[in-house]
Amino acid sequence: MGGGTSRAEPSQEGRREPDFTRFKARVDRVYIAGLKRTHDDYVQRAARHLFNAQNFQDVIVETANVKDDLLRLGIYKNLRISIDTSKGEGASKNGYTVTFTGEELSRITGNVGVEVGQNDGAATTELVTPNLFGRGERLSLNLSRSYVRNSVVNIKLTKPFYHTAVGDYEPETSLTVFRNASPHPWSKYRLEDNGALLDFSFAIPSLGFSNSLQYELGMKELFALDKQTPFFVREHCGPRLVSTFRYIGQYEGRDDSVFPSSGVYAKGTTELIGSRLSQLGIVRQELHAELNVPLFLGASVQLCGRIGAILQDKRKESLPINQLFFPGGPQTLRGFELAGACPRRDGIAAGCRSYWTTGLHLWSPLPFNQYFGGFGNLFRTHAFYNIGTCDTYTTDKLRSTAGIGIAFRMGQKARIEFNYCQPLSYEAGDRVVKGFQFGIGYEFV
Repeated sequence: MGGGTSRAEPSQEGRREPDFTRFKARVDRVYIAGLKRTHDDYVQRAARHLFNAQNFQDVIVETANVKDDLLRLGIYKNLRISIDTSKGEGASKNGYTVTFTGEELSRITGNVGVEVGQNDGAATTELVTPNLFGRGERLSLNLSRSYVRNSVVNIKLTKPFYHTAVGDYEPETSLTVFRNASPHPWSKYRLEDNGALLDFSFAIPSLGFSNSLQYELGMKELFALDKQTPFFVREHCGPRLVSTFRYIGQYEGRDDSVFPSSGVYAKGTTELIGSRLSQLGIVRQELHAELNVPLFLGASVQLCGRIGAILQDKRKESLPINQLFFPGGPQTLRGFELAGACPRRDGIAAGCRSYWTTGLHLWSPLPFNQYFGGFGNLFRTHAFYNIGTCDTYTTDKLRSTAGIGIAFRMGQKARIEFNYCQPLSYEAGDRVVKGFQFGIGYEFV
């Protein structure tokens, strides 16, 4: 019998991805097609980095970046990419032509959905006219209704400046005309808020910072919720012109905004409030911070805290009840009802001028998470310990709760928590929750 020979197939491990950095390349031309209502200067800046490519790897990477930048402009419904060798007059050696072809958004778009707030969910309807004047302007009408807030109506005009010399900082201005109506059953009043909000926002992407400067002018009117509304709340009832300067600063350094396992997050809000520009007598400040440290097997430790304070010049402004803090509830102190961890008067929550809360959490994936596939990644379990108090920065009148629970991810920003809470210390009159508590929101302590 004769012997045979066999040839070994190349193993997967022996294969290598091609090294595109070895191929010199440059971009001669960039075409951006499919635009009818958009001005050329609004899209030109997005493609500038393509002309700095030195090799084919640079071309691929920068093309993907340009696609992301074009989609961020808010003018395209979809976008396709074509990379071809450069031909014709002016074509250079190793030159390429990159073409982006897409379909512009319709003149009017709309959607119906659900919006998640702090312990609140709302059905929303939105009509939008994107790219109104050809440079990314956006006019939107938003209506929402929830079980906490009666109704919200917003008309918002937004103007981005991504195409300008400072476009890397994502500057954007907006003007919003709003009408909000919200009951506050824990304090037996209803608030109607009508006015206008001017906002200028910008970011420092390299540092992870985002900033928003706002001016709000509106008429806020308080109403007694029912016949049991006490007199000290009725004193604040009636219309009131309110002028507010607001700064919101945020640092995002987490690996995930819903279930982070590492990183730092901080958000601060400062408001200067008065009846008019010459009488800004109230300073309202709130700071939220969070630290996440990874452990093993997907577990992590989270330490978070929130602090708020109000400073008042009594010669300029009185302090209405709707400006106070009302700690308590799943977002601030678990194991307490909404506004259940603040001073009470005549049987209702009277609010406070300052408060602080902290939370220590041990987060972990579901047991046997690997058997649930991707669905299991939407859940996390946690054990927690919350402490806090109000109207003092000491440990006097300390409230505390321990417990365990399970959380479910909703999209990229919000989550639902279902916890078993055991209040450990509380004050007389506090409204505690011994047992199961439900919470929904995007920022928890």
